[in-house]
Amino acid sequence: MTKLVVIAVLAVAALATADAFRASPREREVASAGAIREPLVVHRSTSGLVAVGAFTRKRVLEHGREYLSAEAVDAAFPVDLRGQPFDIAYVARALDGTVALGIYKFPYGAPARAGVELWRGHTLAAAFEVPPGAFAGGLGFAAEGRLVATLASDGMLVHLFTRGGRPAGRQLATSW
Repeated sequence: MTKLVVIAVLAVAALATADAFRASPREREVASAGAIREPLVVHRSTSGLVAVGAFTRKRVLEHGREYLSAEAVDAAFPVDLRGQPFDIAYVARALDGTVALGIYKFPYGAPARAGVELWRGHTLAAAFEVPPGAFAGGLGFAAEGRLVATLASDGMLVHLFTRGGRPAGRQLATSW
C-alpha cells in the first residue's frame, strides 16, 4: 500500500512539473455531462481540439465531440504500456489535418515516458517515443507541416522529428 501511495505522489508531482513548464497554462473547468461528477480540466485550443479528463487529460474532443477516445490514445502509445496512467499534455493540428498528441505515460515504479502520436482522422498514422521533457514547452509542426516540432522545457531548444519519428535536428527557439 505504501508503494502505491509513493507512486501516486510521484505521478502527481510529475504532472505538476509538466504543467509548470507549459507555454500557455490557461485552463478552465467545465461541468461533466456524464456519470463523472468531477469537473473536467480543459486546455484552450485554437484548432478546435482539446484534451480533457477528470484527473488527467485522456480524451480528445473536437468542437465538443469526441475525436479520440482514451482507449485509442492508450493503445497507440509507441511503447506497450497499456493501462498505465497517462496525460495528453499537448494537442496540435497541421494544415493537412494531421493531429499530433504529446503524451506522458507514468508506468508504475519506473520513470515517466514521453511519446508523440500522429493521427489522420481517427486513424493512427505514426507513434514514436521522445526523450522525457522534449515537448515540455510545447508541440507543433514545422516546415509546412513536414516535421513535428517540440519545444524543450527551457523554452530555448526546438527538437525536430520526421513524421515517422526520426530525429531531424535541433535548433535554438529564437532562430525558429
